[in-house]
Amino acid sequence: MNDIAKNLLVWVVIALVLMMVFNNFGPKKPTSLSIEYSQFISDVKQGRVQKVEIEGRTIRGITQNGEHFVTYNPGDPGLMGDLLDNN
Repeated sequence: MNDIAKNLLVWVVIALVLMMVFNNFGPKKPTSLSIEYSQFISDVKQGRVQKVEIEGRTIRGITQNGEHFVTYNPGDPGLMGDLLDNN
């Protein structure tokens, strides 16, 4: 192997190591607890839900104590009413 190829290989390895180090120390995405839809509705009605994002049938949210959760909307026609009534 000639000197140019060796130098290029060394720099590629250094770049890969640096990328792995920075990825490990970057901000972590919060893990979401999967909950039953009935538990979600109960939490909404008791005022324990701070924020909700609905994307298709997937509901993601944050509780009042900062825990992230995810649940599945079974097509409940009363969902929006429950959310608005307990805003």
